[in-house]
Amino acid sequence: MTANIAPFTIAETSPGKFSLLLTVFEPASAVFDEAGVEGGGYAWEAIARHVVEHVALELQERLDFDPEASMFCAYGEDRDALLELGARLAALFHDRDALAKMIGTIGPENFED
Repeated sequence: MTANIAPFTIAETSPGKFSLLLTVFEPASAVFDEAGVEGGGYAWEAIARHVVEHVALELQERLDFDPEASMFCAYGEDRDALLELGARLAALFHDRDALAKMIGTIGPENFED
């Protein structure tokens, strides 16, 4: 059974190399707006880094990030690690309260525009 990662997607960018992508930020961007944070790719990178560094430590060293304002991107050769991160981020995307709490934990001042 594959974890539900929507609206995130996984793409095989070349043989054995994968990217976890997010390009549609609504309706979760409203939660970022309420915290005074621009809710694009860089904001989701901050969320993802927090998850990897404080919640899912087993994902450290298994993926990297390359976001843009209009796109979140995590990439690597470990598809399972990207799927795990995608499932965790998708859960936050769909849970307004949990996302708001995570933004508060990180601190709005620690997000890049």
